[in-house]
Amino acid sequence: MSSSRRLGGAARPRAQQRHSDPSTALAMATAPSSRDRPPSRDPLPSSPPSRDAGRGKMAVCVAVIAKENYPLYIRSVPTENELKFHYTVHTSLDVVDEKISAMGKALVDQRELYLGLLYPTEDYKVYGYVTNSKVKFVMVVDSSNTALRDNEIRSMFRKLHNSYTDIMCNPFYNPGDRIHSRAFDNMVNSMMMQVC
Repeated sequence: MSSSRRLGGAARPRAQQRHSDPSTALAMATAPSSRDRPPSRDPLPSSPPSRDAGRGKMAVCVAVIAKENYPLYIRSVPTENELKFHYTVHTSLDVVDEKISAMGKALVDQRELYLGLLYPTEDYKVYGYVTNSKVKFVMVVDSSNTALRDNEIRSMFRKLHNSYTDIMCNPFYNPGDRIHSRAFDNMVNSMMMQVC
């Protein structure tokens, strides 16, 4: 006696045993299996090149300077040039003060606080941004990074400003103290990441 008769049912094909719907069984029976398909030349679909392809580091140094011109935060990559970047940030403060005084009342009325390119050096370009509370952000970018545009620098400063605002809203942060925040570090590190 067959097993189907012992169970009281009629013998069904294997595909129909799993699926009671006849259309599903038909689709299963007619679908080519992986053995029937020819091997693919490219096993993984190639992703389109990102728009950031070919860029170097976005920023090599990011600094937040207090109203009284002392550093609240400085992060630089590579770390062996840290003293050089401290000097670059320090010398850029004179240019920031010149730009602020040249703008005068216009800066107070403007909502855009981006100062633009402060000065270029042989290896780097230094950009500046100032908040309404006169806190200054300075960003040093590698001169060889020609793909980085002015509007991208501006958006990086906006992200930096938003992160700084989040820190200032923290009730446990005393304004004027050095910034020690993991979230702020992560945001700065994302600005300094190597884009391949």
